[in-house]
Amino acid sequence: MLASVHNEIEASGLLLPGETIVVGVSGGNDSTALLHILASLNKQYQYGWKLHAVHLNHGFRGEEARLDAQYAEALCSELGAVFHLFAYDVPSYMKKTGKGSQEASRELRYRFYREVGSAHGASKLALAHHADDQVETILFRLVRGSRLQGLTGMPQRRMLEDSEMELVRPLLHKTRQELEAYCQENRLVPREDSSNRSRKYKRNLLRLDVMPLLAEVNERYREHILDLARAISQDEAFLTRLARERLDEATIEKKQEAFMIDKDKFQTCDVALQRRMITLILSYLSKHTEWSSQHVETVLHMLGGSRPSAELHLPDNMAVSRMYGRVLFSRRKRQDCIHTYSYELAVPGVTRIDESNATVHISYLEGPMDWGRLPGNEAVFDADQLPGALYLRNRKPGDRLTLFGSADGKKLKDLLIDAKIPRAWRDKLPLLTAGDEVIWVPGVRRSAVAPVNGQTRRFLHVRVEFGEDWREVFS
Repeated sequence: MLASVHNEIEASGLLLPGETIVVGVSGGNDSTALLHILASLNKQYQYGWKLHAVHLNHGFRGEEARLDAQYAEALCSELGAVFHLFAYDVPSYMKKTGKGSQEASRELRYRFYREVGSAHGASKLALAHHADDQVETILFRLVRGSRLQGLTGMPQRRMLEDSEMELVRPLLHKTRQELEAYCQENRLVPREDSSNRSRKYKRNLLRLDVMPLLAEVNERYREHILDLARAISQDEAFLTRLARERLDEATIEKKQEAFMIDKDKFQTCDVALQRRMITLILSYLSKHTEWSSQHVETVLHMLGGSRPSAELHLPDNMAVSRMYGRVLFSRRKRQDCIHTYSYELAVPGVTRIDESNATVHISYLEGPMDWGRLPGNEAVFDADQLPGALYLRNRKPGDRLTLFGSADGKKLKDLLIDAKIPRAWRDKLPLLTAGDEVIWVPGVRRSAVAPVNGQTRRFLHVRVEFGEDWREVFS
């Protein structure tokens, strides 16, 4: 193990002599192995590394989490690494920000990595992701709807946003089984996070249920997926280089907060390059936002529209406007632009909405049923009475809901207050619209639009599957 990791570090120049290195240490098997390996190599090859271990108590698991921190501190003391303990009430942070547990935890961990790195002049952040994590990431992105770039997996190295540190993954070529064996051979007794066994997290379902089944199909499936990821990475590099060249030709103006292109020149490109050009523009204007295929497809659809002008809004206050022969991508000041999203739904079909951490399932029912027994995340409409195509979006100023027995309807803002939806979640809550009209607020209220009755011939059933982070909102 030591020889293999040493060769990888030397061949790739991942870590250099004399560097100060921040190491993420949870106390679990992988991070325990990483810290022990780095400390052993530091001693054996006299690299002169200064190791700073960062551990975060997320406030989820009480005494278990306290014992994790205690173990990590003892391990650092034994290996000569400086231990940095942070404790944060992540559940409260989730309620305040509207973020899910995994997103909130990751954001805070990286905040503390940067804090320690900045305070001690670290040039590297080393994390313990391994080959099984890589396969899991690729599969997770695949089933969530990623395009080719997402299937390249996690990079072995990249610069960390808002930091002078480079993030490196020295164990990306090793398997979980190899790291477990290393811990056993070196009499290390890492802690096991009980949440890793919980199937309420979708990634755990992949690791616990799906990946063992893949091994029954072909025990070398990991190797084949990683080989595919490397091939995709090479293809992506080539296509992205072409996209950059064509984007340069189509660019009219390029500023820090705005990017204007020639629509006709853009549309002469193959659609494969168009998608990458859109991603390049969005990433240039907002380097810290992860742009999904859904965002790109929405922009692509808008640019191909027949109307002479159009505008849409994306995360991070990004606006895309089309006026005749020009397309302007721009970031607006927060007070000028509420972050909005709007996606046309597949009917029938399944549509994933990342901004809301929700999945929309739409199908036609064969006949009537007991509508009064539907849970709050389901609704049925008369498909022939809907006033337009179905979209899922978040709220806009002035939104109203037409209610049964009410001529004027009700302001959406008042409806959400009455339903006790926390303020931080109101802009994230998905709304079902038909054309321009809000017809359903999932989990809150259905409108009086397109009701089912004795004359209904086509019953459209809509179900919204919310992520775990919504559980407390609707409880």
